[in-house]
Amino acid sequence: MTEQTTIHPQDPAIPKQDAFILELQRLLACYQLATEDDRRIVWSALNKYVDKII
Repeated sequence: MTEQTTIHPQDPAIPKQDAFILELQRLLACYQLATEDDRRIVWSALNKYVDKII
């Protein structure tokens, strides 16, 4: 049986400023828990938008 992991992001000191940081923490935590196949899917989706940020 697989043990369930609970992620608790850091509480923001300045909500508007830290909302982006919380979003990144959640994305990173989910990515770290993902299987190799799911990680490949995530990278595939992110690569779709790379030309918009570089």
